[in-house]
Amino acid sequence: MKKNYNTLRKYIIDNSDKEYYKETLTGLFRAILEPCIANQKYEADVFIRIFDDKDKSAVIKRLNFSGAHIYSYSDLLTKYGYQNLEKSLIWGDVEFIVAAGDRYSAALLWDFSLSDKSGYSPVCILYNSKIISDIIKELKDNTNIEITLPIGIERRENTLLNQSVKSIINKLNEKNEEVILSELEKDNFINSDDKLKTAEIVADKAKFIAHEIKNHLSIINLYSKIFEKRLPDVSAGNEVKESIENAIKNINNASSNISYLISDLRCLSSVYLTEFNVKSLIDNIIESTLQRALTKNIELISDLKNDVIINSDKTKLECILINLIYNAIDACKNKCKIIISVQTTDNELKITVTNNGEKIPDEIQQKIFEPNFTTKQKGNGLGLAYCKSQLKLLDGDVKLLHSNTKETSFAVTVHLK
Repeated sequence: MKKNYNTLRKYIIDNSDKEYYKETLTGLFRAILEPCIANQKYEADVFIRIFDDKDKSAVIKRLNFSGAHIYSYSDLLTKYGYQNLEKSLIWGDVEFIVAAGDRYSAALLWDFSLSDKSGYSPVCILYNSKIISDIIKELKDNTNIEITLPIGIERRENTLLNQSVKSIINKLNEKNEEVILSELEKDNFINSDDKLKTAEIVADKAKFIAHEIKNHLSIINLYSKIFEKRLPDVSAGNEVKESIENAIKNINNASSNISYLISDLRCLSSVYLTEFNVKSLIDNIIESTLQRALTKNIELISDLKNDVIINSDKTKLECILINLIYNAIDACKNKCKIIISVQTTDNELKITVTNNGEKIPDEIQQKIFEPNFTTKQKGNGLGLAYCKSQLKLLDGDVKLLHSNTKETSFAVTVHLK
């Protein structure tokens, strides 16, 4: 290694395709360590150099309970019990987290001084890449003690994996930037007398936050399904398997409840007219509500076979229909059907949601659209009343067509411009 040559900065410059915000870097830092922490008996070598431990302290402390061997290159980490092993200050402002095990290796390098924008840095991020071996060699060469790594991490370059990871990170970073309120926005939010403007700021941020939560929920649901599928192959006693099954059930229930709340949160967005396909919208709604329906053996059916292109607010219409479907699921017992029917004219779209669940009692049928009215113990009373108010913004309406011992049917109408 050449003296006074910042080799790690070269890795950042050569492998970075854009700059990332510090909040995204914090998330990546934690993500790289998660496999080591989640599998406490898994041995790995972890190299760390950071100058700011904000939002990182918890995950660093958890390393003490893992099978990781920690090598620190920062005075900051002495308070966690890790000695600074750095021999020379040749790396300047470069920070890094590198983890290497026999089945997993990852590296994240960044340097805020490389960016003209405050709080941003270009990034080198790699998973299961042969470049990580080269980086670790550089780290060992600048260490004031002899390091003998018991774990070999030689791997072929996994280009597709690294490209996929970068693509995901780019999307998360973009959304992260959208969610974060700038100092100017905060001042305007606190000091503004313009109630409409304040409401718009809240609505915009609520929509973005809901989108991010939905993304993470999809990951939770995916791994929950993987656990369920692989559980029969697990060699464990009945008591352990029952415990795992109960945990999966609780995860699915919590995920379903969060999805229900997200539909309300996303409806806060202001009106945004766009052209979209109603058939695709309904297909997506069925997919997103199917897990909740399957828990009660409920069948979701759409009679719309052909494309229907309209110009309206896609997000609001989606939220309203999801709300009606969730209400129908709650009203149904096992082996029910929920049917979504669509009719269009030149001036109007009509979507009918029908279920063969329990009848809505006659005495409350006139109250269900009133604000704060609910028959659910955990209900917020906003569902149908909020649907009605949001549809008014689209020059539309939602009505209870009928509810009897055979079926209950709601109709959503939207005026087409």
